[in-house]
Amino acid sequence: MKSAHHRQMTAQRETGRVLIRAATIDDIDALLEFRLAMLEVVFGAAESTPPHDATAIREANARWLHEHFGRDFVAWVADLDGTTVASAGLLWFPHPPSAINPGGLEAYILNVYTRPEARRLGAARALMERLVKEAGAAGVRRIWLRASDEGRPLYESLGFRTSNYLQLTVDSADAPGHSVHLP
Repeated sequence: MKSAHHRQMTAQRETGRVLIRAATIDDIDALLEFRLAMLEVVFGAAESTPPHDATAIREANARWLHEHFGRDFVAWVADLDGTTVASAGLLWFPHPPSAINPGGLEAYILNVYTRPEARRLGAARALMERLVKEAGAAGVRRIWLRASDEGRPLYESLGFRTSNYLQLTVDSADAPGHSVHLP
């Protein structure tokens, strides 16, 4: 049986070099494409109830990327033979300081996605390692993410562990009397 290193080296020789680089504003379309593909994979938008409006989701995500890119959101991409095939993003999250995170700044990793034809070449691992390094250089002590079943083994191999965080998704239409007013 071939080692993982040998398989990776063989794949690189057969398909070319994977280049990891910081995303630029010129990568917004690729970041949007990968975000929407990731949402489809993770949340099965085709099975959502009620059915989602794909156009509205695309437009909302495009607005979000333009508003946050380079401000509190950075991304890295993987290029294979000159084509962008993967991405991963880092959202800076100010949090009140605690004993385990005295500086308070946290990082949320999101939009980790690799096109199916480019999977198993090490792009997602390289992107994750780069984001962890960037967060550490910024003094972040807590990095968190949401994992798909397919991505979980990678994240666990990098040291991510399940924590005590819980999630509640509220459908505002079913929550009368509850409103949030944002600036």
